[in-house]
Amino acid sequence: SITLAGTDAANYSISSGQTTTANITAKTLTLSGLTANNKEYDGTTVATISSYGTLSGVIGSDSVSLNSASADPDFATASVGSSKTVTVQSLALSGDDAGNYTIGNETTTANITVKSLTASASASNKVYDGSTAATVSLTLSGVVSGETVTSTNSSTFSDKNVASAKTVTVNSITLAGADKDKY
Repeated sequence: SITLAGTDAANYSISSGQTTTANITAKTLTLSGLTANNKEYDGTTVATISSYGTLSGVIGSDSVSLNSASADPDFATASVGSSKTVTVQSLALSGDDAGNYTIGNETTTANITVKSLTASASASNKVYDGSTAATVSLTLSGVVSGETVTSTNSSTFSDKNVASAKTVTVNSITLAGADKDKY
């Protein structure tokens, strides 16, 4: 219906049944409570999601749910850091009213912590010199392929006296190399 108004409205008429066109676009939904898992450095940007939370913005009792099976969560970079951005791409909606909604990429944050390495020690025999100083070679296990991490150490025999099968203690290990800050 169309109603005319104004001082001179009575002097005019308008036929009803006029039509035109316009668009109804899908409403964008967001996720409340999206949470990513922290991870240990592994050289990749792959992230995992601990909770997708809930959809925000669904109107009334519309039937819409998140189909997270196709989700692709990734950290912005593979480097170690706190509160790193995690973007979840390829989210999909399902349900009878899903066609009325859309959802874009969602973001949250998580940490990538330094990776723990395992060091295997091999002590060298020595000729008595009056000290407890020991020479130990370390083999590092767990370094991501293609990365450079080396080590130095400070090691000592249990005492300075001559004996077989003496205990050698690695007192400290210092990492070096281009990628040492990831470990």
